[in-house]
Amino acid sequence: MGRIRRLPAAVANQIAAGEVVERPAAVVRELVENSIDAGAAAISVRIKDAGRTEIRVSDDGVGMSREDARLALERHATSKIESVDDLTAIGSLGFRGEALPSIASVSRFRLRTREQDADAGWEIGVEGGAPVADKPTGMPPGTVVEVRDLFFNTPARRKFLRAARTETSYIVQAVSNLALCWPQIRFDLRSGDRRVFALEPSGNAEERLGQLEPRWARDAIPIEARAGSLGVRAFLSPPMAARGASARLLLFVNGRPIKDRRLFHAVTDAYRRLSSLSGTPKAYVFLEAPPDVVDVNVHPAKAEVRFADPDAAWGAVFRGVRAALEGSPKRVDLGAAASVRAARRPAGTGESPADASGPGKGAAPSGDRLRPAPGWDGKSVGELLYGAGGVEERSRAGYLDFGATPPKVLGQFRRTYIVAEERSELLVIDQHAADERVIFNRLMEASSEPRTRELLQPVPLELSPVERTALADEHERLGAAGFDVEPFGGDSWILRGVPEVLGVGRGLDVLMRSLASEESECTATAAHDARARIMARVACHAAVTAGVTLTTERMNEVLVSLWGTANPSTCPHGRPTVLRLDLPFIERRFGRS
Repeated sequence: MGRIRRLPAAVANQIAAGEVVERPAAVVRELVENSIDAGAAAISVRIKDAGRTEIRVSDDGVGMSREDARLALERHATSKIESVDDLTAIGSLGFRGEALPSIASVSRFRLRTREQDADAGWEIGVEGGAPVADKPTGMPPGTVVEVRDLFFNTPARRKFLRAARTETSYIVQAVSNLALCWPQIRFDLRSGDRRVFALEPSGNAEERLGQLEPRWARDAIPIEARAGSLGVRAFLSPPMAARGASARLLLFVNGRPIKDRRLFHAVTDAYRRLSSLSGTPKAYVFLEAPPDVVDVNVHPAKAEVRFADPDAAWGAVFRGVRAALEGSPKRVDLGAAASVRAARRPAGTGESPADASGPGKGAAPSGDRLRPAPGWDGKSVGELLYGAGGVEERSRAGYLDFGATPPKVLGQFRRTYIVAEERSELLVIDQHAADERVIFNRLMEASSEPRTRELLQPVPLELSPVERTALADEHERLGAAGFDVEPFGGDSWILRGVPEVLGVGRGLDVLMRSLASEESECTATAAHDARARIMARVACHAAVTAGVTLTTERMNEVLVSLWGTANPSTCPHGRPTVLRLDLPFIERRFGRS
């Protein structure tokens, strides 16, 4: 008997599911794309337990006959293409005929559908790829797909899913992306008993963006440009607001959210021509191209495309974005703006809009080290990213060797690093990481019994759907950390109080969006418990940033505070605060040894 055999259909479907159904958000995206292709005017999405327990997508599209419904659950059965030639001009979102059978092979699946002119609908049930129902059903025209107990028969796949909050945010982002591309469709999304958003049909992407992110959309720069057969429509952050914890660059090609490294760099390069600081801008870029110049059949999850002329696509996006930014009255040099802000502050004040008093003011003497909160081990934060061995290696290399007296400041390099000398060593200190460590330790010490300072004027929060969902999930933990934040009718939230140690300066709305953002630099994996994770984000927001010019007095304050705190060698996320170059190393490099 030969060693090569044909795989059983169930195994083949689960292999396909591994490519198509990466997580619950992928199921939602595939089902919503099918609804869009079916000509739906309204699409409703319901999820429970971040999609692991239940996903339900219903639409009012054309529906299917009994025969078509049965065929839709067979592999490589589709209504979107008929011949090889059709692959060179795909105008639909789905076309491979793999999604439904793949999803059905790893879930308890039910499809109910009815054509517009039919008297009744048809229901098909599948559990783990095995048929369990095939019968008529009463329902309005359209299609309803229910996916329950996703990955119930592949527990190893469930093990790789992330926390419910994270998986929910992926689903919200997936539906938001498609809603942006198809503004003429009504979208409704619920998570459990909570409505995430209900978007009425709008005339264009600009109106839809205003529904999703009203605060950001008000200041965004809209552009429309053409380059031959390519059309570019985009909404861009002004250069002065291009960086931040919630920065997000989303690309769409012919109504399809995609990832494309070259187009990503086309946008970021256009921004860099106008500013002296690097960073990811927040932007939504829509590229329209004839179907025959875009190959969408290059990625199992249809997340990437290939252009017949990639240079033309790059040039269209780059030139369109650059021209819009150059013509914007909001254009500003990021580096110069940071310098002006620093120069206007009195010496000794903090750099954070959230705390005008500054973390360095009144710093503890070097001998009076700040104590972390009971039960918290600062070193373990870095170990989560680098591992115990990595931290031990830094210790041997001298990263954890901090003397009783702070080093002497020599100056600042690239408005990001403080240069100092200590005994026979030259030190380079990351000003943001150093300040972040000091603030984090103070927050952790104070938050063992957090006290809330009520704001004289509560701060209304305008959040994107992803941020609202995350904030709702973090509500209890934020309260335990000293934040008083609550829903305020409709899609709004309001901040009434902050931890007393934080202060009540400006920028609190930015901080709250950062705490609610999966895109934050301060990732959720960076701390070993919820309190440390939240405080790490607060510290990241409050710390002096890279690109800010510091006075000698302010640099001294940063070093006095760092040398006077516990676990000064790394920031809360495990990055080193200090690079040490000893004299023998320097002399060897200059040939003096």
